[in-house]
Amino acid sequence: MKKILIINSSIRKKSTYSLLKRIEALLGESEVEFVNIKDFNIRPCTGCENCLRKGTCPLSDDANLLLSQITSADGIIIGTPVYLRHISGYLKVLIDRACAWYHRPALAGKPVFFVTTTQVTGSRQAVRYLQDLSVQWGTIYAGALPRTMFNLEKELKKRTFSKFLFYLDDKNTTKYRPSFKQLLEFHTQKVLAVNILPLDLEYWREKGYIDKPYYYDCRITLCKRFLGHLYYKMLSYFIGKNKVE
Repeated sequence: MKKILIINSSIRKKSTYSLLKRIEALLGESEVEFVNIKDFNIRPCTGCENCLRKGTCPLSDDANLLLSQITSADGIIIGTPVYLRHISGYLKVLIDRACAWYHRPALAGKPVFFVTTTQVTGSRQAVRYLQDLSVQWGTIYAGALPRTMFNLEKELKKRTFSKFLFYLDDKNTTKYRPSFKQLLEFHTQKVLAVNILPLDLEYWREKGYIDKPYYYDCRITLCKRFLGHLYYKMLSYFIGKNKVE
């Protein structure tokens, strides 16, 4: 049975929490684990880049515990209240502590679904950021459920999560069609791995990403493959030239 991790990033157990709990009940036939970020002691990232260069974090707290729970899940649902058109501080701190995932994409190929709650406005901006985050992580963006005070109690329908459940089975990733933006992000990360950080290169070689057009076998048109490869060659050239100079 596939494992779903639901993450509540609100400090309160009100709108976001209750909506996520309803989703948990709706997906009850799967193995679902529910966590509240506030229950973990997670300190803000200091920007030391130790995780990028050495693979460890000098901060002693619960971040690695929660991050390991996320990486062990087959699919992730993240819920956040919207504050000033953005995600909660709790979630942003967690994302910052996972900055190495941009270089070493531990969630590549896993479906991610986002849930936002707000009084009236701001969901669009928050969801846009979360969509971009899913691209940086190499995940499959499986949709978002924005709710306001006017439709918070609206009935949940399982078909809302159909894409998420479909890609929860990793056998279905072969049917996925990554966007051109996703391909460019992949090749950008590959260039960084090959040219900048030795730890990244070791990871990418171990995963077998170096010689692939994307993290995993999926549907990529010949045109996208060519343009992605061309972008990789051009970016590699410019970085190599700057390194020499």
